[in-house]
Amino acid sequence: MGRLALLLFCAAAGAALAQAPTPAPTTGAATVTHARSITHPIWRELSLEQREALKPLAADWDRIDAERKKKWLEIAAKYPNMSPEGKQRLHERMPQLARLTPEQRETTRENFRRAYSLPPDQRQALTQRYQDLPDERKRALAAQAHAKPRPAPPRRPATSVPEASAVQPTR
Repeated sequence: MGRLALLLFCAAAGAALAQAPTPAPTTGAATVTHARSITHPIWRELSLEQREALKPLAADWDRIDAERKKKWLEIAAKYPNMSPEGKQRLHERMPQLARLTPEQRETTRENFRRAYSLPPDQRQALTQRYQDLPDERKRALAAQAHAKPRPAPPRRPATSVPEASAVQPTR
């Protein structure tokens, strides 16, 4: 059930992003300028529109690595086309999404892939089922999903190796 909660959380977080069309690729000199701006834009180098879209990340922006900045800038490009509710959801979830570890980001991406591989009506039904849960059950599922698995105890050999002094040479 913990995976269902995480899957539904990821699906809900991505719903706002999925609504906006992807921007058309740029060509020529615009591509060079765009690529250069993605590699190391500091906060003050962002446009007003980008700063508005990425406002929840303002305090941490200059510490975010270039690859993650690129992903956030792709999201910022979709921001103007989002509904007001989608913008609000994105801003509410952005700090939490930005703090994910690389492993958590990969898990989230995999959950998005699984969620969006479902037919829309089934995905909606699962989302509704989760939303209908009591808040305490949602918190329990979230805690379960965030619980780190315990490392497995070290394995010991099944048979012991005879010591050299115990082995008698044959003649």
